[in-house]
Amino acid sequence: MPPLSEPSFLKDFVHFESHVAELFQTEGWTVEIVNQVSYDLIVTKDNQIGAVQVKWLKSPVQKPQLSKFVDFLETQAGRKFNCGFFITTQGYGGSARALIRTWGDNPKLLCGIAAQNEIIWINDNPDVPPPTPPKPDKIYFGVFTCKGGVGKTTITAHLAGAFVLQGFNVALVDLDPERNLHKLIGDGVYLPKPQNVGESIEVYDKDTWDEDAARDCKIVICDCSPAFERNPEDLVKKFDYCIIPTTFNPLGINKHGQVIKDTVKDIRKINKHAHLFVLVNNFRQTTNRQMKILKNVFFEAYEELKETDDKFHYIDPEEVCIRSSDQLYYWGIHCLENPENPRSELAFKLIGGKCKPREDFIDLAYYIETKAGLGILRNES
Repeated sequence: MPPLSEPSFLKDFVHFESHVAELFQTEGWTVEIVNQVSYDLIVTKDNQIGAVQVKWLKSPVQKPQLSKFVDFLETQAGRKFNCGFFITTQGYGGSARALIRTWGDNPKLLCGIAAQNEIIWINDNPDVPPPTPPKPDKIYFGVFTCKGGVGKTTITAHLAGAFVLQGFNVALVDLDPERNLHKLIGDGVYLPKPQNVGESIEVYDKDTWDEDAARDCKIVICDCSPAFERNPEDLVKKFDYCIIPTTFNPLGINKHGQVIKDTVKDIRKINKHAHLFVLVNNFRQTTNRQMKILKNVFFEAYEELKETDDKFHYIDPEEVCIRSSDQLYYWGIHCLENPENPRSELAFKLIGGKCKPREDFIDLAYYIETKAGLGILRNES
């Protein structure tokens, strides 16, 4: 039996845009095709005026494409619209669905997939269409540096949350004898999802961890002890990726650079295959001139490592970083004030429709999964 031919509306952008316009008209909207830089259609109905971005794509939409359109809607030019629509051909990837979930019951825009006779809106259920099935083996992350106080445990917990928002099952393993992960979030953390049953992330001790204890988990993230010898060698050997947090302190970059060199040296003693990522934590916004100076020193500190270790990466803080935020600060304060009552939630709560930690950790998860080009979290087929 010959394969079914592709619908004519998917032939190219022009056909697809016309099809989307017809679908809106069918729903009673007046449509104007404008093809501006930031949007393609203007639709009006009753007292609503909306901007529509039409995306003819051969792959699923990802978070940066949605974020760019959301940013436009918040500009002076975008504020003339009281609603927004993002319509595509191939669905929405993990990072895009994670962002859509953060909007809850008051979405910044409605996201849809254009079918033959209707637009399928996914905001009510971002898990449809489902993620590409993951590869069978577990993926191990270590969050480690030979220095305490750089945010390892906070990053461990919230990176796990970001991967859960992308549709992965995640387990946390506390390798630090100080048990800081348990002190922060107890035996686990519940991650609520708008309009859906939430997900829980369980925390295991290094002595009780076994892969069979979390058979449904695709990703295992280990919060490591800063004393390298205290981390079980058999688990360190399994690390596929290691996140090495640091700060962007003007007078401390070179000092921290030496700490990270020592960290890499320790890891490489027993693990030669893991990809290592230096991540700036607690980042504070600065001027363009100051940023240029800091980045030059930051990159120079790791240039030798990058030249001698092809699996060592430093992440440009202007691309991905964990910004300083009140939400993370007060989350930490609560943990200190209530040692007998660890936080059962992450610092992912929306305040005025915004949440820096959610955005930043989703960006980090997206960077690792796609931009780094490592290609092991999801099947490519």
